[in-house]
Amino acid sequence: MECSVANGFLNVYKPAGMSSHQVVQRIRRLTHERHVGHAGTLDPDATGVLPVALGQFTRLLEWAVLTPKVYRAAIVLGRLTHTGDRAGDVVGESGAPFPDRHALENILPWLTGTIWQFPPQVSALKQGGQRSYHKVRQGQTVWLDPRPVEIEAIKVLDGVGDRWYVEAVVGSGTYIRALARDLGFLLGHAASLESLERTQVGAFSAQDAWRLDDLEANPNQWQDALVAGTQMLSLSTWPVTADQAAMLWSGNVAGIPPLPGSGPTALVYEKQIVAVVDGPPWHFRKVLVKGER
Repeated sequence: MECSVANGFLNVYKPAGMSSHQVVQRIRRLTHERHVGHAGTLDPDATGVLPVALGQFTRLLEWAVLTPKVYRAAIVLGRLTHTGDRAGDVVGESGAPFPDRHALENILPWLTGTIWQFPPQVSALKQGGQRSYHKVRQGQTVWLDPRPVEIEAIKVLDGVGDRWYVEAVVGSGTYIRALARDLGFLLGHAASLESLERTQVGAFSAQDAWRLDDLEANPNQWQDALVAGTQMLSLSTWPVTADQAAMLWSGNVAGIPPLPGSGPTALVYEKQIVAVVDGPPWHFRKVLVKGER
């Protein structure tokens, strides 16, 4: 079985009003590649960096370097919604006086570091085997367990009165909607997101991201945009010979060479990842299909 030559990542800039899954569908139609997947879901109203894996790299997503994640958020004080953003129904309100910049900057240390965060009830997390947003749509009240998340840094960019703009550098699993909600609680106000842009995911940045319309305007543009190296993966790499690659492709552990160190390692032949092994003792984690040239 031969795979497509489309193996790598596309750094896509997701527009507002589109789900991450819809981005994947458009990339699938554009590239004619069956195996397409995204990393780091963005809410439909959010914009920004969405790494999209093609071909064999969809099988390597678990090793994609997706941190740090950098977000720029517009937060409105005085209104709390059931979703945590402007798309939701208002469930709480507060009024003037609103804090000044000094007050915001004073409470940010309480939201920095490793903190416990209650995820928004409208999320893709499961409770009792069902997505929480499905339960909310059915009229149920959902209380999700708190989770530890890493907030590397938060800073105030601008703002006055009831509208503030902040930048947050966070780890995986952090909900910026929940961060806005909690910031409001600490200030004694209802709060929700007005808008959200993700400007960075690991080595993927908004400055280098491709708009879907630009990719679709030139059907071959995506091939130039494809990043196919291992620099986006948290894997050690080790070269193998043609004979070793042939054994690895057939699933023969005899093709695994003596390796230094430990942990997941990508075995590479002519710039193509042949397999991912782990150990010692060394064993297969993934064996990839031999690609076309």
